Amino acid sequence: MLLNYLRKQLLKKQFFARQSWEPKNKIFKKNKFSHLNFEYKSYGNKNPNKFFYVIRRHPGAGFFSNLNFVIHHLLICDELKMVPIIDMENYQTFYNCKKKIKNTYNSWEYYFKPVSKYKLKDVYTSKNVILCDNRTSKKGFSKENYISSFKYFNGFNNLNKRHKLICKKYIKINKDIIIKAAKLKKDFKGKKVLGICFRGSDQKKAAYQPYTPTENQMKYATDFLLKKYKFNKIYLCTEDEDYLKFYKQYYNKFLLYQDTYRTTDKFDLFDNKNPIHRYQIGEANIIDMLVLASTNYMLFASSNIPSCAMFFSKIKIPYSIIDNGMKGNIFISQFSWYIKKNLPKYLGGFENKLIEKNK
Repeated sequence: MLLNYLRKQLLKKQFFARQSWEPKNKIFKKNKFSHLNFEYKSYGNKNPNKFFYVIRRHPGAGFFSNLNFVIHHLLICDELKMVPIIDMENYQTFYNCKKKIKNTYNSWEYYFKPVSKYKLKDVYTSKNVILCDNRTSKKGFSKENYISSFKYFNGFNNLNKRHKLICKKYIKINKDIIIKAAKLKKDFKGKKVLGICFRGSDQKKAAYQPYTPTENQMKYATDFLLKKYKFNKIYLCTEDEDYLKFYKQYYNKFLLYQDTYRTTDKFDLFDNKNPIHRYQIGEANIIDMLVLASTNYMLFASSNIPSCAMFFSKIKIPYSIIDNGMKGNIFISQFSWYIKKNLPKYLGGFENKLIEKNK
């Protein structure tokens, strides 16, 4: 009983980002359909000759986890010859704001163009509507668990040519975001740029997530790569204010970064009274991804941002990884990183080691 109570309190604190409000006209209901966990709905008599495929994820996860989820479902929708629609208005994500952004409550359209010509109001008055499973899969991530290959979701680093074609067909980033990324990339001209992406803040405590590197590991890796490859600039992607201060201290003459909101492990990234703060977090994420996709080399710990950057990049980017392994459950993860970072390797501490991938 006590352990369950403590677990709930930890989860409550850790997942502040989850939305606590819902739209007044919430209209969806459960009705499972087939081994793909689809739900079939008929909301009216319009468009009787079309099948709409609603891609939804609530509460979802990080920005690029949600994008990965959408790409997979767009592939399924395309193979089923249905009309795709992304509903991140009725099915809210961490990035939804209570006020309209770009004249919409649909957080997908904060960042991307609609994937079809139809509006949500068209879909929810139509005869044939398929709602995708809200989760990636209730059975976990083991491939042999699935009846249908549709339900196996790979990370960005394992996506194939089919997903590339789907992205080219459907995923169109809004022009204002592309312009902001292009302004940052102007500083790359004539330079050899090392792109660095390290998650900090909540990643230090999040359960079943990779251990984020320590400052000693980051300095070792950065010094090694600067010396080996003679980079002129570093583009830093991090949401952690302490990591930014660290790189300013040691590499300020090399450093380029986005001027955006950052936090530390003491504060939740989403905990902010600014009414468009959640939109701004997502915008900063996608700008960082676009800029990283134009660097000459990348250094990171396992994360969706650099993986997505390599997926979207027009060139093959060589990279190095700091791999500290994975954290355990919600209890262990609250303190294990803080202990391990001060231990020597032979007692379970982290090692100054890089995995280089040059092909």
